[in-house]
Amino acid sequence: MKASVEWLKEYSDIDVDSIKLGDILTMTGSKVETIEQKGNDIKNVVVGKILEIKKHEDSDHLVITQIDLGNEKVQIVTGANNIKEGDIVPIAKDGSELPGGVKIKKGLLRGVESCGMMCSVGELGLDIENYPGQIEHGIMILDKSLEKELGQDIVDVLKLKEDIIDFEITPNRPDCLSIEGLGRETAVSLGKEFKNPRKNIDELKVEDKKNIEGLTVDITAPDLCYRYIARMVKNVKIGPSPDWMQRRLKACGIRSINNIVDITNYVMLEMGQPMHAFDIESIKGKHITIRRANDGEKITTLDEQERKLDSNDLVIADEEKAVAIAGVMGGLNSEIEKDTSTVVFESAVFNGGNIRKTAKKVGLRTESSSRFEKGLSSENALRAINRAIELVELIGAGEKIEGKIDIYPTKQKINEIKFDVNRINQLLGTNISKEEMTNILEKLEIKVEGDKVVAPYFRMDLQCVADIAEEVVRFYGYDKLETTLIKADTTLGVRNKEQKIESKIKQTLVNNGFSEIYTYGFVSEKDLEKSNIDKEVIDKSITIINPLSDEYKLMRPTTIPSMMQILEGNNNKKNLNVKLFDISRSYKNMNEEIEKGEVPLQENILTIGMYGDNIDFYVLKGIIENVLEEAGVSKYDIEKETKNGSYHPGRCANLKVGIDIIATIGEVHPEVLMNYGIEKRVYLAEVNITKIVRYAKSNKKYVEVPKFPAVERDIAMIVNEDVEVGQIEKIISKKAKKILESIKLFDIYRDEKIGIGKKSVAYSLIFRDKKKTLSDSEITSVMDGIVAELEKTLGATLRK
Repeated sequence: MKASVEWLKEYSDIDVDSIKLGDILTMTGSKVETIEQKGNDIKNVVVGKILEIKKHEDSDHLVITQIDLGNEKVQIVTGANNIKEGDIVPIAKDGSELPGGVKIKKGLLRGVESCGMMCSVGELGLDIENYPGQIEHGIMILDKSLEKELGQDIVDVLKLKEDIIDFEITPNRPDCLSIEGLGRETAVSLGKEFKNPRKNIDELKVEDKKNIEGLTVDITAPDLCYRYIARMVKNVKIGPSPDWMQRRLKACGIRSINNIVDITNYVMLEMGQPMHAFDIESIKGKHITIRRANDGEKITTLDEQERKLDSNDLVIADEEKAVAIAGVMGGLNSEIEKDTSTVVFESAVFNGGNIRKTAKKVGLRTESSSRFEKGLSSENALRAINRAIELVELIGAGEKIEGKIDIYPTKQKINEIKFDVNRINQLLGTNISKEEMTNILEKLEIKVEGDKVVAPYFRMDLQCVADIAEEVVRFYGYDKLETTLIKADTTLGVRNKEQKIESKIKQTLVNNGFSEIYTYGFVSEKDLEKSNIDKEVIDKSITIINPLSDEYKLMRPTTIPSMMQILEGNNNKKNLNVKLFDISRSYKNMNEEIEKGEVPLQENILTIGMYGDNIDFYVLKGIIENVLEEAGVSKYDIEKETKNGSYHPGRCANLKVGIDIIATIGEVHPEVLMNYGIEKRVYLAEVNITKIVRYAKSNKKYVEVPKFPAVERDIAMIVNEDVEVGQIEKIISKKAKKILESIKLFDIYRDEKIGIGKKSVAYSLIFRDKKKTLSDSEITSVMDGIVAELEKTLGATLRK
């Protein structure tokens, strides 16, 4: 927010220079970014009148002029061809300085003395666009009325001296996006009285009407438009704004357009309330509706760009069309033209979040939208529109029509906060008296009423005791705060259960020769299809509204595509042996959480990817078993998986606790490998750390050294090819009960001699009883039971 010091002086007596003022305002919370001091680089340049011009005898292009400077006459030699006798021009005298460090001294030009230089617009560091009629490569010809100013400093005559302060305003202080707000801050910071030049506006009463000259207004989206006020001006005379208004607008970085548009911009800068002006002839049916846009509705804005809207956007519309994107920019179809005679002024307050989203979507961030998105006061809207009407009459741009249309469905809440002096001092580490706090707050127009404070209408950011404490300390002085020790209990930071398990898993994998990678949480639909992800999983993916690119359009519902992309890159770079792991999140919209405004399912997933020499399914299985052991998960079942499209149907398994799948491991499906251009076997594992945490047992129990000997037995059986070893192990464990200490698969054998579609499976079993030595008869009884159950359930036959 730029503000000229000259404008700020309307609100307080500023008795310090601009640099000092900037320092003071920064210390009270209004951070100053830059201070531009215009006119200081022009010295000893005055107004002069050309009395005589005669040709230089030794030059074809130079002329000798006699110049009247009021109290003296000087001779200047120049090559300018746009001057004539009687012209009023800026004269840089001997010893003068111009922008850029240029110094002018007396000298000889072709033997003739020249005591200075006539100046062009550019040589004075001025913008030629602000001086109509001047030429770029010629002397600046001043208005004849300035003849009475001969000899006077050009900086004063043209009012070039101006100090402009550029503030960095925090998002919670939209009131300071105005000269009025900054003027209030300036007055309190300097310890001066705040002058309210708009006091007459505050006291003005304007009659409410439902209809003004046939104009009516209604709001159909009160959740997005909190207040809408319309006033009208007739017999409008479109023309340039007065110099003082143009100068102030320019200082704040806004170009002058015409008197009506300039008034809306001037009020926005002065009072912080964006406004808009419509030509009444452009409002079909003279009826204004503030409504949601229709899906696909289009409007051409004042910058002549067509914008496409939807029902999330708010528009100002007549009976046929939208005439403005609310809070962002007006439509070209309602622009103020030279022949406009009746104008409707609009002052409204919209939902800040909605304005921000619309501005971002249509690619238009304007001075108006940047203010609305921070949240404006509904009470200020009336002051602003009355000020605009006052300015219209002040500069003779038209005649006001009595009355206003004021639709105010959502009243602004008055914030009342407990005035807890002890709590404020506790927060600040100070001992400020209640009287001193009250004095500071009341200067800021924050009313103190007993044990509560009432925030003024323009300070919607004041909502709790901490906010009041901030206001107090800003003007009490940060430099007065004493250095004190922190008054707080220290705590020891520790990892939670999931973090501990994650750390153990990482260390286990690194010890097994794996390298950790980090992957994006975004994928494209094409990535999911390349990895043969099931449609059911794809349907649960979350679409990003504003993706970085089409490659990152979805939040990934599975981590497989991310790992396959990295493996593909390594394969393309001829890395022969690759062992990688990644711990990151997957995101699934399981029960339409996104549509309900809730958080979707987020699970922490360990993804392992590897290929190379001496790597197969059983190596991967062993690694996962090590991981689960380190995590504290000991009881789980392994089941064959054939429906997961990303894995080879005969070389994939799920690890389950009950019915909960905690991991999926296997060889990548050949189609997926072909999609990624990989011509070797690749193995993947997905381990759900979020689920593992539920079943992990972190407390390890001491087990005493066995007192009684173990008994080892081997058993080999012939079963059908489709029988899984997990089924066999379940039966053995069930029949052996508590005396089975361990079970180890040591052989799987296939041969035509044992039968087509058959396989031989052999286990080593170790039995032990903690309370006694097992006898042969006890072991034989258990083994007989195991064999019988295997025969009955799986059709197994004992191999002899």
